[in-house]
Amino acid sequence: MTVTAIRCGALVCALAASVWADDPFVGKWKFDQAKSKIAGEQLQFEEMGDSLKVTFGDITDTVKMDGTDQPVHFGRTECITKEGANKLKVVTKQNGKVVDTLVDTLSSDGQTITAAGESVRPDGSKSPYTVSVKRVGSGSGWTGTWESTSVDIQAPDVFEIKPYGSDGLTFYTAAMQDTLNLKLDGSDAVEQGPTVPKGATSSGRRVDAHTLEITDKLQGSVRDHVRYTVQGDTLTEEMRETGQPSALRFVFDRVR
Repeated sequence: MTVTAIRCGALVCALAASVWADDPFVGKWKFDQAKSKIAGEQLQFEEMGDSLKVTFGDITDTVKMDGTDQPVHFGRTECITKEGANKLKVVTKQNGKVVDTLVDTLSSDGQTITAAGESVRPDGSKSPYTVSVKRVGSGSGWTGTWESTSVDIQAPDVFEIKPYGSDGLTFYTAAMQDTLNLKLDGSDAVEQGPTVPKGATSSGRRVDAHTLEITDKLQGSVRDHVRYTVQGDTLTEEMRETGQPSALRFVFDRVR
């Protein structure tokens, strides 16, 4: 290799490093629950004899409440066990491993449900959470439409955005062992990770220097639209999921 070639290569690397350093999205980000709005999603329950039909957006599963593992969406299984008239225990597994355990408690007046649970990440860490939902419209018992009013995540994730290629970005969450390499040219990229459903893809583009738009799909069907904006040390994610009445807003603080 000639001295000229070496110098040119060093110049290209230096220029690339300069561009990446100036990219406001690059860095580590931690979820800030106090600044976020992550309630407002809806789901429907329908009691069908000894089974419970659950609809979230355009996803519907019907599971017998008999304490056995049964297949549901995203290649997972769910086990629902009745623990009295107003309490259900739900254990979700993926590839035979428990990824989530929660207990749903229906209030005595039938107007609210409190879900207290714990997610288990692929790295073995755990994230306790509590979700409160209210009844929307008519119904009795578990049957009806429910809307979340508060969500408390006690051990939020930290994720990292890194340069990818000439103008792309890598989204990496260590606890989830999840990686998404996006070229930001509108082409589909396959997300990688032990909890990623088969057929999950994402595509994205830069709107401007401080704005990204990303579309997530599953087996070719749109799951959600996401808009990321960054201002200084604050990253905001606006996500609208298919079949949901309103968008969620996740706010992240830069980790120094």
